[in-house]
Amino acid sequence: MLDRLSAQALIDGLSAVTLGASVFVVVRPGSVSPLRPRLGFAFGGLCLFFAARAAAAAWNSHALSLLTLIVGCALPLAALVLAEGLLRRHAPTPFKALVTLAAVAVAVALLATDGRTPASSWGLGGYVVLSLVGVTVLLLARDRSSLSRQENASVEALIASGAVLTLLSVTDFLPRAPVGLSGIGGAMVAYALSANPSSGRETRLALTNLLMICALAAIVALPFAGALGIAGVAAKARLGAVVLAALLAVGAILDARRRTSRLARGFALALADADTSSLDAFLGSLADQPLLAGLRLAEGSLLADYDQAGLAATMAARAVWTPAALSDPLTPIAARARDELSDLMARAEATHALLISRAPPRIALLTLPGAGPTDEAAANLAIFRKLAAIAALDPT
Repeated sequence: MLDRLSAQALIDGLSAVTLGASVFVVVRPGSVSPLRPRLGFAFGGLCLFFAARAAAAAWNSHALSLLTLIVGCALPLAALVLAEGLLRRHAPTPFKALVTLAAVAVAVALLATDGRTPASSWGLGGYVVLSLVGVTVLLLARDRSSLSRQENASVEALIASGAVLTLLSVTDFLPRAPVGLSGIGGAMVAYALSANPSSGRETRLALTNLLMICALAAIVALPFAGALGIAGVAAKARLGAVVLAALLAVGAILDARRRTSRLARGFALALADADTSSLDAFLGSLADQPLLAGLRLAEGSLLADYDQAGLAATMAARAVWTPAALSDPLTPIAARARDELSDLMARAEATHALLISRAPPRIALLTLPGAGPTDEAAANLAIFRKLAAIAALDPT
């Protein structure tokens, strides 16, 4: 018989592995995700939470259980910080203050009661669920026009997976639930964001894959239940949840080892087949590439307020420019060019800028999703920039 305590320890431990693998993908050497610290905070906090809860269940430790509850108080804050990064906007001050003060109040209450009273646990549950609902509303109410198509796709993936996490979190506080499923919800959020979708199609594909994994877990669990002599709906549900958590963990580990994404490979193949007879033909042949969705070409009057010759000469020294490169004091760039390029990217809310041609000056501006590592994307953009310069008859 698979009891609830054993199943909970297995699910939470496997979910911690999934989230740990996601943290590795984000913080690994060479990763240049613009959301790197926010993703590290969110996924790292979730990983610590489920690892501590798994250990508390395995060792029956009250101290670890209390640590789990305290860490849980910070998770809505991590979700809010991540949402702000994806939206590139601050949340309303009253909402931020309410989430922060509530986290402190619940943590103090837990410490005062030693986490032993049902009221303190229900208070934490209510705070977590309501805060996650608030973050979801914040994402739904965003100004879609202020984000690129890629960024909107990442936000939609977070909304869908976050809604699942919110619903599954309720099971942690229902005594009659077969097992707490918030760990699986957290693993699904990590899976959705690690997919780093750059279009609505990519988002739907990632969510469809999640549904297929859930279906596979159910299919695998049924024969295993018979073979192991597990009877009863609740016990079979726990086994299915354990299998699902294991599948998500294996998928996360394999994803962490994968260096080249499917999107990057597809873009590389499209670059190889692109028409370089002219700049218009080149851009037209890549118009269906999600990585280039929302590309804006700054030229002519859009560059009238800048030192065009100086800006072009400076940008030619680097294939791909990002806000991080501009803010790095070690980047060799003149002060005026740094200020002008920073201003141009801020006006376009761009995350990447590439010089296409120097005469006349043409600068490609893109806003890429920041939910996953973008080092592969940067490498492909460098190739894109070189081919675009050839197409524009300016191979510098």
